[in-house]
Parts: sequence; C-alpha cells; structure tokens
Amino acid sequence: MQSREDAKQRVNIVGLTETTVSSVEEIMLVIGSGLNGRTCGKTGANSDSSRSHAILQLQLRNRRDLKYLGKMSFIDLAGSERGADTID
Repeated sequence: MQSREDAKQRVNIVGLTETTVSSVEEIMLVIGSGLNGRTCGKTGANSDSSRSHAILQLQLRNRRDLKYLGKMSFIDLAGSERGADTID
C-alpha cells in the first residue's frame, strides 16, 4: 500500500480496506489475512524482523441500531534496529 496526500493535504492510504465482522473468528481471519501480506526479513540484530508497518483499527458498534460505541487501534511499526545492536 502507498500513502498519498490530496489537494487538501490529507493523507490517504491507497488500497486500504474496511471489513464488517460480527465474531471473534471473523476478526482472526482478517488479522491472518493482514499478517500474510507483511514482509519480514533477517537483520544483524534479529533473525525475523518486520519490514513493514501494520495497523488494525476496530470500531465497535451496537448490533441493534449500529450506534458507535468506541474505537481501538493496534499499530505495529517496522523493525528499526539500532546500529549498536547489530552484528557485523
């Protein structure tokens, strides 16, 4: 995915998707799908380091009237090993 800035200086993520789920099992499928798209690689400090960012945002709504109840965001940033921690 790529980020783009529009004419109003708002950042938009190209390829971002929104999925409606109604069970924990469905949430786990969405998370699994996202994890499959991530890139990982070996670094001097870590044998399996994330090379991509990931964001999962959950919006909670009431089932009956779909009233907005809240939002949770989970963010995993790409690995960023410090030079002092790496092995030459």
